[in-house]
Amino acid sequence: MSSSIPTHWDKEVDVIVLGTGGAALTAAVAASENGANVLVLEKTHQIGGTTAFSGGVPWIPLNHYMKEAGFEDNREDAINYIKRLALGRADDHMIETFVDKGHEVIRFLHDHTPVKFVMPKSYPEYYARMDEALKHGTRSLDPAPYDLNEIGEWGPLVRQNPLFPPLTLEEGGAVGGIDFQVVAERMQNNIVTMGRSLIASLFKACLDRGVETLIETAGKELIINEDGQVVGLIAETKVGEVLRIAARKGVVLASGGFEWNKQLVRAFLKAEFTHPVTPPGNEGDALMMAMKAGAALENMSEAWWYPAMVDPTFEYEDNVMAQLGSGRMGPNSIVVNKYGRRFVHEGTTYNDMPRSFFNYDPVKIEFPNEAPVWMIFDQQLKDSQLIVTMTPGDPAPEWVDQADSIRELAEKIGVDPDGLEDEVRKWNEYCEQGVDPDFHRGTIQFEALTNGGGSPANNLGKIEKCPFYALPIYLGALGTNGGPKINENGQVVNFRGEPIKGLYAAGNASGNPLGPIYPSAGGTIGPAMVFGFLAGQHAANS
Repeated sequence: MSSSIPTHWDKEVDVIVLGTGGAALTAAVAASENGANVLVLEKTHQIGGTTAFSGGVPWIPLNHYMKEAGFEDNREDAINYIKRLALGRADDHMIETFVDKGHEVIRFLHDHTPVKFVMPKSYPEYYARMDEALKHGTRSLDPAPYDLNEIGEWGPLVRQNPLFPPLTLEEGGAVGGIDFQVVAERMQNNIVTMGRSLIASLFKACLDRGVETLIETAGKELIINEDGQVVGLIAETKVGEVLRIAARKGVVLASGGFEWNKQLVRAFLKAEFTHPVTPPGNEGDALMMAMKAGAALENMSEAWWYPAMVDPTFEYEDNVMAQLGSGRMGPNSIVVNKYGRRFVHEGTTYNDMPRSFFNYDPVKIEFPNEAPVWMIFDQQLKDSQLIVTMTPGDPAPEWVDQADSIRELAEKIGVDPDGLEDEVRKWNEYCEQGVDPDFHRGTIQFEALTNGGGSPANNLGKIEKCPFYALPIYLGALGTNGGPKINENGQVVNFRGEPIKGLYAAGNASGNPLGPIYPSAGGTIGPAMVFGFLAGQHAANS
């Protein structure tokens, strides 16, 4: 049951937005732009959520930055590409809404806010070799560097990924090739990039419009009147003060997913992942409020999957920080299960590769690829690539298993020695032949994304130089992407498909409108911002 209507409101506004990530702040900008008095609530002590922690890239078909850079796109191609990846698990109308409205949202932000992007020309689409894919350029947009001083005292509160330097995606901020002089200059001048740039510029747009933000204030329960309309919510501050806040026009749930809530993960996801690659705080608050209000749910078994790796000495907010696994696409490495056997093309996208962890063996009655699985590599890869936090040339740290033989390595990590020896022997034969008949390494775009795509030269290399190394790969996620079902206006709907009046959702706090897919860089943030904007706009005009 929802809370009863209070006799006294502690605060009254038109629109309440929960969260300060890309979806939330875009919703706040849109609502304010359309005349609403907006209040933003953030549960944690920092702003930006998962978006600030990320590359900050939205994937937006037909955007004007592409056109200005001389790259062609068209509506039919974009829709067909999304449908091909969704495999029938997304609503056609929602796909079309995203494609038709997304570029308009980006144009509005460009024209009316400090939010600016550039097109990363050397960063192609993840599935560029598919028939339905964009062949030239990319629909992903790289946030332009932004002066954090523009948001004053809020600047130090913008969440930061400690592993990302202040470089754009094009400059290597997330993929390497660091220019340390540029990094030093930007750090000295407080210039930020990627997710921090997107959040800071969106937040400046909110400040310019008089949007109020309360941090360390969590939404707890929706207030619904006798007609079934959401008219406010109960919030609680860090010190336990309870606030009853009226929302004359609506509440937008945009406070992230539920990956840090173990109970919800066990209840809904197809596997219990242990390593969220997100900042703590995404505990499903919005999901639980929406369920209590009678929301229909969709995409609940899915997440933005990620093959996570760990340096156990590296912590963030009192947790060992799961990191974006590296090295698995390079030569001189394979990924194996507990039997020492390869089971997947190691260089597929980070959203696709962990799906192989869910394969079920009905004879053995087990999930043979259940995480952790193991990346096996040799000294050649160790000498050539950054792997987790290990830099080339430095001694391997104590937390990395190593041995002078493949058998000894297998015994050390608890993997079948015969299986691993045989698999490495077979892999080395494939490398000599220049072809991988088992899983087709060296053939897809993503495994050498910025180096012309996969090829035998880029991705096949023997595991032969000792010492040999092993690192566990865990089932991680960039967030969950299931939640309350929304319509084309960002309204949460019930199980009859009817909008719940006054209730909206966007980003990872909603069911992903594009289904379980990750079309390319920015596949999470693009739909989040677009439907956040539509939600804020509709709420303000309701």
